[in-house]
Amino acid sequence: MTDCLVFNHHSLPFEHRNAAEEAVPGFLKICIEAKNTGLKTVLVDQTIDASWFRLELAPGYFWKNWHDQHQNGETRDLIRAFRSIATQSPFFNSDDIMEGADLYEVMFDGCKDYGALCAAAWHGSPLTSFETRPPWNDSPLQVNITRMNPETTKIENQNAEIQNFYSYSVFSQHLPELLEQRNVSISSGKEIVNRFEDLYPGVFLCGKATQQLNNWSASISILNQVKRSLLAISQFAQKWQTQGFVTYSLYFLRECGLAFQVSGESKTVGNNSALRREREFWLPSGRKEYFEQHVKMSAGYRLHFYPDNEKRQIYVGYIGPHLRLK
Repeated sequence: MTDCLVFNHHSLPFEHRNAAEEAVPGFLKICIEAKNTGLKTVLVDQTIDASWFRLELAPGYFWKNWHDQHQNGETRDLIRAFRSIATQSPFFNSDDIMEGADLYEVMFDGCKDYGALCAAAWHGSPLTSFETRPPWNDSPLQVNITRMNPETTKIENQNAEIQNFYSYSVFSQHLPELLEQRNVSISSGKEIVNRFEDLYPGVFLCGKATQQLNNWSASISILNQVKRSLLAISQFAQKWQTQGFVTYSLYFLRECGLAFQVSGESKTVGNNSALRREREFWLPSGRKEYFEQHVKMSAGYRLHFYPDNEKRQIYVGYIGPHLRLK
């Protein structure tokens, strides 16, 4: 799977304005969270306005109508986040054409004219559709692909499935898989730092953590444990921010997939000023806090973090070998 999501314009329009108006927030949420999983670009057909404003959602009702009505309301944060997502048009660039995209054909539901499905199959990407009517309210979509083998010039046929994110509930079923694929693709501590904001929303690096990741010298297996820990912590932080969780707790962290043991420090450490100072780090706000919560990974490695109950954010201050206990 590549790093893009294909917008299925064939699913529009809705029959009625009210149905379109209700569907847009869910569509925005899918695109935003898909970006966080690594699907950072939305491919749109060249017939679609790249600004989205002239996209007709229902007869006489356009994206701009919805945007102007809701830009200062409860969905303003969704709109702002969605507008930060990159779009690419047309579906196929010159490199794709050179590789044979113009000799690539997709048959679906007895029709070869669905360009969005052709793009999704070519790029190995999922679709995002509006839940308007059959067949766009189903997933996966079964297609037949016909292509010319560039080496043998023979025509080849194969059946394939295209995932169709027509609702947030469908998208959420694939979210763990998408996040795992993204995590596997990260191969260094420096890459984690460079992409941290997109990779782990709701989590912030401070203290020694940034330097430790940039200079990572431990094994890749430990780095994989770091990635899995950060992913689970980020999942918790995002739900915490949207009131999905009312407070920080180890139980909620486990619900978000954190498999490693997590604990606070002992009273012996907390009461020893020298040991406590090793676990104190400055927050971006300029306040120093005690990062006693820590994830216990293999080979004695620890990830120390601080849950800010006021801002509902998690700060990671240390990722490295076990700190002194005496």
